[in-house]
Amino acid sequence: MSRVLLFFIPLFTLCVPLSAQYRYKRNTHYLEAGIMLGGTQYSGDVAERDLEFNQTQFGFGGFVRYHIFRELFLKGQVYSGNISGDDKNSPTLNQRKFRFFTPILETSLVLEYAPWALEHVTKTGIHSRYISPYFFIGAGNVTATRIETEHYGPDSEEDKWIREPFPEGGKTKRSFFTMPVGFGLRIDQLERFTFGAEFGWRPVFSDNLDGVSINGNPEQNDWYYFFGLTTSYFINQPWKPLP
Repeated sequence: MSRVLLFFIPLFTLCVPLSAQYRYKRNTHYLEAGIMLGGTQYSGDVAERDLEFNQTQFGFGGFVRYHIFRELFLKGQVYSGNISGDDKNSPTLNQRKFRFFTPILETSLVLEYAPWALEHVTKTGIHSRYISPYFFIGAGNVTATRIETEHYGPDSEEDKWIREPFPEGGKTKRSFFTMPVGFGLRIDQLERFTFGAEFGWRPVFSDNLDGVSINGNPEQNDWYYFFGLTTSYFINQPWKPLP
């Protein structure tokens, strides 16, 4: 009997950790779903500075984030908002009296790199708390759904400023390729939620986002910006596969 026990005791001690490892095997490929609330900005022919804060418009969106590795995430996002510009904000352009407004809708896919990120849950099942800056770059499409551009000065001055009717090209709806690039701060303090802040530039590689090109500076392309606060929810737990 003692020989039998001597055989089974080491075997039992080996099987217990193997069973626990199998049961609690971590799934490090998490999936998050979240929202962003913030603002939008524009830079182009109807703005003298890159950021004109009194032209900030409300922006919002939703995203899903997939954890490829500990520090690398893939995020698909849909953002919506408005952008606008007005010559009255520029001491050098205020006599021209151009202004524009358009809602925009962006769909994009970006890679995020958080160099100081930790595993969300350790091998022992403990949630890791950390704060890390992150950087992102990606590609996407933005649609200006209704470009409204106008000259609001005296009719007698239209010939002085306007060479082509607004919006230039005659299209009030346009789509552009864009390449989101920017940075943010990731705050991972809760097991099922994460929070953050983000700022991103969006070049559109075109001068027609605002409906002004020839009437402005056709050699300078337009940009827009998204910035705001984010929160996301972990859809899958660390010991369970993705749904």
